[in-house]
Amino acid sequence: MSNPTIQARILDWCAPSFPLEIRDEAAKIYQRFLSGDRSEDVFAFMEEIKFGTGGLRGVLGHGPNRMNAWTVGKSTLGFAHYLNKNFNSPSVVIAHDSRRMSVEFARITAGVFAGQGVKVHLFDGVTPTPILSYATRRLKASGGVVITASHNPPEYNGYKVYLSDGSQFTGDDQVALEKEIESIKDWNIPFVEPDEPMYQKNVMVVGDQIKKAYYDEFDGVSWVKKLSKPLTIAYSPLHGTGGPYMPGLLEKYGAKVIPVAEQIEPDGEFPTVAFPNPEEPEALDLCRQTALKHNADLFVATDPDADRMGAGIRNADGDYTLINGNQTGSILCAFLCENYAKPGAQVFKTIVTTELQKRIAEAHGVAVRDVLTGFKYIAEQMRWLENDQAGFDSSKDYYLFGGEESYGYLPVEFVRDKDSLASTLLLCMVADQKGNLLDYLDEVYLKYGLYLEDLKSVTMKGLDGLERMNRTIDGLRATDMKGMKLGERTIVSVLDYKLQTVDGKADANRFANLPKSNVLQFILDAEGVLTIRPSGTEPKVKLYASLKHRLQPQSIEELRSLRKELENELSTVSGLFLAKTGLTG
Repeated sequence: MSNPTIQARILDWCAPSFPLEIRDEAAKIYQRFLSGDRSEDVFAFMEEIKFGTGGLRGVLGHGPNRMNAWTVGKSTLGFAHYLNKNFNSPSVVIAHDSRRMSVEFARITAGVFAGQGVKVHLFDGVTPTPILSYATRRLKASGGVVITASHNPPEYNGYKVYLSDGSQFTGDDQVALEKEIESIKDWNIPFVEPDEPMYQKNVMVVGDQIKKAYYDEFDGVSWVKKLSKPLTIAYSPLHGTGGPYMPGLLEKYGAKVIPVAEQIEPDGEFPTVAFPNPEEPEALDLCRQTALKHNADLFVATDPDADRMGAGIRNADGDYTLINGNQTGSILCAFLCENYAKPGAQVFKTIVTTELQKRIAEAHGVAVRDVLTGFKYIAEQMRWLENDQAGFDSSKDYYLFGGEESYGYLPVEFVRDKDSLASTLLLCMVADQKGNLLDYLDEVYLKYGLYLEDLKSVTMKGLDGLERMNRTIDGLRATDMKGMKLGERTIVSVLDYKLQTVDGKADANRFANLPKSNVLQFILDAEGVLTIRPSGTEPKVKLYASLKHRLQPQSIEELRSLRKELENELSTVSGLFLAKTGLTG
């Protein structure tokens, strides 16, 4: 980007619409930029924060590349313009998590919408993302916003946007929204305060009625029953939004919930964890300790906006074994396919999620569709199914399950985002009917094949991190990878999701209904897959590896032995790929 453009962007924040302290800061940043300073606080004014895979997400602070009242306000103003163009009497639902500035951002968002004549349903306390999705549908709103940065560190916040069906923006809708936001050229945002008449006229508070309606939905779900025997679960919301919602849902159907006392209350500082992410074993330590103290059957932790869920299962030694997102998803998928699948059932998974779930579904006559990484693409399939698009027939086809490897699953159709609450309830049902979940996972491997997965990330920090990530993948794209040996496996085919080619040839059928994306997938012989993509939220290139063991285990003893072999091979294949392709940070 040219210096004059960057200079103008910095000087924009010296305008009278900003408080004096920010104008002074921008003036100093401008001088530092002219002197060649490119440190992080200067960079905060050099770029403008962009919508990624799930809306805005960034560090709190001043400047157009940070999360603050003006970047939130500008996105809201653009969203309001979009709604007013597409709906006669638009309305929107707003929720927020427990993070720094979340309450303030929710009020700012509500005020900007109200000032543009958009009716607002504003949750009055911390609210899980899946509840926002549900409420958007339940209240027949035109759209939704949740203020959250999911599982990022405390200095982050974010802004996720939803369509009227409760799914995140994709495709043409996302393009149209982004154009509305980009068309706003100045930072003179028309904020409306809670004590102003337009706010009071257009903003309505949402209380517990939505929680009750959400709970009641499960009475009509086929797989929901009262638990047949006592089941004790240690639960942590990791200082996030799940605390007011999860225990009540599980207890309604007979579970005994032991909250992790140190983490049950919302706290945006996340004082007991380095990262409030159930994918991180360290974040589950207090959950495990609580489970041990109370001899719980399992423990569950959810991320701050309660859309992701991680679990630990009591093992034969009396301790707990962590199961990853692919394993949890496979347990849920297998239980539903084996017990509740009827003709027309559909399972959706992302292209980096284990192929085991495809094998499970197909074994039971269940249709499977792969989608790009990001749960919004699973929700998009649900929308198409509901509207008889993309080859679906809603009179015959129905949604059974969707999931992604990054600890996100959805076993109900009345929500359109990953839902840790519904997923945890289903996990309880599986434990109740199948016994120990680790034993059931072994049963799944013995029945459908032994699959294991691995994720490696290569960090590429700095101002040119994104460019380096793209150059790295473009370099692989330009290299003929077919025939490359990775230990005992060979790359036999290459899928390019950006060019939408298979082995260099266009394949419209293979990529039907998939938007172009900067992803390469390498198919290995004997059912192996390597997928490489840049992260949508971090300066990282991610390498996903999935292998099936060549042998089908016939007993628990053989399963244990083959698993160790496959773990070693998985590490070898990933390591060799990184080494041979020169992928380093």
